[in-house]
Amino acid sequence: MQPRPSAPREPDLHEAMTRAERAVFHRASPEFLLDRARRVFHRALLDERVLVTHPSTGVPSNADKDSGTSVRYATAIAEGIGAVEAAPRAPGQSASRNFERAVAAYLQGIFPAFGAVRPGEWMVRRLGDRNEYGGIEDASEIFEQYEHLVSLRETIESDRALRGLLGYEAEILAPDVVVARAPIPDAELNELTRLVDPLGPLAAASPLRAAVQPKLLLHAVVACKWTLRSDRAQQARAEAQHLVRNRRGRAPHLVMVTGEPMPSRIAAVALGTGDLDCVYHFALHELMDAIDPQADPAGAELLHTMVQGRRLRDISDLPLDLAV
Repeated sequence: MQPRPSAPREPDLHEAMTRAERAVFHRASPEFLLDRARRVFHRALLDERVLVTHPSTGVPSNADKDSGTSVRYATAIAEGIGAVEAAPRAPGQSASRNFERAVAAYLQGIFPAFGAVRPGEWMVRRLGDRNEYGGIEDASEIFEQYEHLVSLRETIESDRALRGLLGYEAEILAPDVVVARAPIPDAELNELTRLVDPLGPLAAASPLRAAVQPKLLLHAVVACKWTLRSDRAQQARAEAQHLVRNRRGRAPHLVMVTGEPMPSRIAAVALGTGDLDCVYHFALHELMDAIDPQADPAGAELLHTMVQGRRLRDISDLPLDLAV
């Protein structure tokens, strides 16, 4: 009996797949959520023209065109991901916004799966998009740890002398992507064990109780920088310091996701004083494959230092780290 021919597949569709998508196409075992989410995340970057190659030069959109090393590493990353199109990059700030949206969508797709280890009502969203929500939203108006800044801002804005002295304190806190949880009703806290007395004086100040306060609890702030130049590295550090310095209560996780291909530029944020908990690369495994220790021993050593020092991780590690 002749074996049945395999079902035909669309050659154009197969050609358009990323390398990760082709691997899944041929995989017999069930797919894991983190595998699928990372693949969908990369596909979003391709579809939204965040990661493209220049039509005439072939330089990837996350490379510094004036640096041969940056172009070489970015090209290797693009080849590792696969199916990167030669097309104009998204105009203006659209690439940055699309990168933030892709990171937010990535976390939104995974975080519900942590219900067993991180139960609760969780929210992942962007705050800094003027178009998405009708205006930039201020963290002080949303999150419990920063609500005191509302009255501080009103006081500063009403006093010219204070404005001159502390004007920076009145700046809007609008991180790129935030992860937050809602406070818990007493009935839910008492569901398995009689934990809190709704009418008693104990635990009457904990913001985790919805009976105490209604605002969301900021759990994590994810800065999104598609590329890293010196000004962006300093901006990320300043934003993290601002969030830590002005909080009241628990500090949120402070992390960054980047697509920067140069280890030296990543190190400017990842190493040092530890303003950020950790830096996450959108394609760390592809970057590690791209660096040849013989051709660039300093870059390879720096990358190894960041990875082994737990200062740089892949995007697939981020959801698990945020569940801590």
